[in-house]
Amino acid sequence: MRTNRTSKSIDAKKLAKRYDDALLALRSRRAKEARLEALEGLKPILYELSPEIKAWTGDTRLRIYLLVQEVLKDVADPRSANAALGLLTLVLSKGGRSALEMLRPMVRDKIVAMYSESGYQSERFLPRVMLMLDDYNLELVEQVTKDAIHCWSDERFRAAGPFLGLDELKEKETRNKLKDMLGGEIAAAGVQRDPAALNRAVELYHEVK
Repeated sequence: MRTNRTSKSIDAKKLAKRYDDALLALRSRRAKEARLEALEGLKPILYELSPEIKAWTGDTRLRIYLLVQEVLKDVADPRSANAALGLLTLVLSKGGRSALEMLRPMVRDKIVAMYSESGYQSERFLPRVMLMLDDYNLELVEQVTKDAIHCWSDERFRAAGPFLGLDELKEKETRNKLKDMLGGEIAAAGVQRDPAALNRAVELYHEVK
């Protein structure tokens, strides 16, 4: 048992070192191509760090804070937005409420502004990050869902529709109310003979578990 614990401790230190090296590489790079490569390189490391992110120790808080500071430099650039938003999605999904409380004041305003701008229509994780930052508040979930049905371009719906995270809604009441709303959208689209809205509403309905 002691040998096993020692081995896990060594592995954790090696992983933390890999993370620190990758973050240092990101912080030291200025060229967009080099920064994008560094952002992509952090993704698999964050997956491996999931237990530490969930535990949210002091060291983890500092590492995530420094990462988010760097990600904010790239999140609004269309060339690197996908990678940056992917990292934010990972941190929020693995870090729970502790990560949410840290990230919300740091990134929420920027994400909300990006959602309304035309240059980010193909960003699959952007609407999801916005929903996560509001802890899947029902009012916002319904607003984004209606946007997806009636306002999004085909490109945006194909990109972001399957990644809203509706299958991960925790509150049963929220799930039921959203399904009721989507049921109403399906019925209305049928009456209005709007096949595009009908197909989107049905697809989103099936996303809600």
